[in-house]
Amino acid sequence: MTLEYSISAGHPFCMGVMSQTNGIHIAMPFPESEGKECGMILYKAGHELARIVFPECYKMGEVYVLFINMQMEADYTYLFFRGEERFVDPYAHIIRGREKWGRRKEDRPRAAFAEDTFDWEDDMPLRTPYEDSVFYALHVRGFTKHPSSQVSARGTFAGLAEKIPYLQELGVTAIECMPVYEFDEIIPNPAYQESMKLRESGQTAYIEEPAWKQRINYWGFGDGDTYYMAPKAAYAKDPQHADRELKQLIRQLHKSGIEIILQMYFAPRYTQGYIREVLRYWVSCYHIDGFHLLGTDIPMRLLGTDPYLKHTKLIHENPEAEAVYKGKKVPYYRNLACYGDGFRYDARRFLKGDEGMLSVMAEHMRQNSSLEGVINHITDYRGFTLSDLVSYDRKHNEENGEDNRDGSDYNYSWNCGVEGSSRKRAILKLRLSQRKNALAMLFLSQGTPLLLAGDEMGRTMQGNNNAYCQDNKINWLDWRLLEKEAELFAYTKDLIRYRKEHPILHSRQTMQIMDSLSCGYPDLSYHGEQAWYAHFENYYRHMAVLYCGMYEKKPDGADDDFIYIIWNMHWEKHTFALPTLPQDYAWTVSLMTKEIPQQDMADKTGKADKEEKQVSAEQTLAEQPREITAQGRSVIVLTGRKQEIKKK
Repeated sequence: MTLEYSISAGHPFCMGVMSQTNGIHIAMPFPESEGKECGMILYKAGHELARIVFPECYKMGEVYVLFINMQMEADYTYLFFRGEERFVDPYAHIIRGREKWGRRKEDRPRAAFAEDTFDWEDDMPLRTPYEDSVFYALHVRGFTKHPSSQVSARGTFAGLAEKIPYLQELGVTAIECMPVYEFDEIIPNPAYQESMKLRESGQTAYIEEPAWKQRINYWGFGDGDTYYMAPKAAYAKDPQHADRELKQLIRQLHKSGIEIILQMYFAPRYTQGYIREVLRYWVSCYHIDGFHLLGTDIPMRLLGTDPYLKHTKLIHENPEAEAVYKGKKVPYYRNLACYGDGFRYDARRFLKGDEGMLSVMAEHMRQNSSLEGVINHITDYRGFTLSDLVSYDRKHNEENGEDNRDGSDYNYSWNCGVEGSSRKRAILKLRLSQRKNALAMLFLSQGTPLLLAGDEMGRTMQGNNNAYCQDNKINWLDWRLLEKEAELFAYTKDLIRYRKEHPILHSRQTMQIMDSLSCGYPDLSYHGEQAWYAHFENYYRHMAVLYCGMYEKKPDGADDDFIYIIWNMHWEKHTFALPTLPQDYAWTVSLMTKEIPQQDMADKTGKADKEEKQVSAEQTLAEQPREITAQGRSVIVLTGRKQEIKKK
């Protein structure tokens, strides 16, 4: 079969290959190609159809910019060539040859032509401000791959779409996905390759361990063959239309009020221009809301000033906001955010009762910025899950095959008395309260909270803190835990709801710790066992924080409530005097991580009601308490609301 085509000049509007009704537009760099013949090899149904040489007259610098007029067909694929070398389009929108997870059809995949016919139904990115966001980090495959997920297409974009009602129930506003672009999940194993050669040559009939073991790059990071503009076909229910399936997921997420943020890892070998082209493509063609950028050479100044990305969340460990704005007015929509590990490790140390953590955590609880968002997390894909954080003193990575040498040794975890799983009721009760305490730190601090998928239902990875190669039940989310950990799940939902209801807990500005409104209360204040007297000495492990709701307005225009949070990470109980509220305000216990014995709740006269054993959450205290006792390793949240106090 002979392919008829003609070549003419193109327009250098964007890099890559664009399929059009009457042909192909190409703008492709060919570095180090001087004196070499360059062009494209077309394939039809996997067989070579034509070899098209690019004329030098259509070359601008290193970039060939041209249009090939030809009759297009759906099953065309292509490679580029430079002299004798063949290579895959680094700007490919579709990749063929990696449709099956963990299997390759051939050594070199080929690029395919994407169809731009998807109906977005007027969809657009949501642009939810950082201060109103609740992030949820997940792995597309692991989120629904376990049989207990009960979705029709486990481990796929379509399977994730079936779980959108769950995400809505939980209350998250954005999902942050580990890489969904086309990466090579097969980690090269020289021993395996050598054994395969011996088998093919007939020198051996079987492959001995450990050579046969195929290692999987489950996370998706690395510097292998990666195609950043192509969605991962193995993550699709229909691998031939992964692009359409991902777009359907995004459209459905947006209709449900949920953003999608993609993790992107770029090795140092990628240029700044290429990184920008990749992000622009995902925003324009997939309506992506943001990116969590990973790597050492990410050009944040270039990306932060790019007009195409002004309404796209750009998250990095060093967003360089001051350099981006350079004294200029910060836009209403802040797209830059800082993702660091400071909160993560300090919160863990505070949780297990280390000395000297009060002043550090006090700063984290108010930390925010008018220039950039601040992303807080206690767990993510690196390190222990929340349940493992309170169940293991040390990592257990033996299954990774590296003699437990991989993964961080600095976890700042505490097993609550027993390493690993336990059936002792006292241990289980302590671990539950510790997880609740950690979640309170995450959702009641000012920065944007990021929750690791499964932490709300007690997910465990059996002490593995570096499960990068585990494509099994260690990484797959077991949905049966929802029933087993119903109390933890309900508590997490309540925390998220409470945070959303109170704008004083997620202000856009950093708290000033001063009475700038002359209302009699500072926006934020710290307290000890005696109200208005805080102690930050190293040996203290307990404090209270008062937020004055007059500094933020609710959606109806009314002042927010007063919020008093008691943090007792000491193993002994402590009694806190409650600050006096304005007239007609009353304290209500809204959340607690341990039940409060009634004898620890005293009224104005110091008497306690002996008839009730416990004070339940959301119980209005008709007679204002003078003090409240926080049990060891517990958190109490009280809300001061304006209401009519009944007089006796």
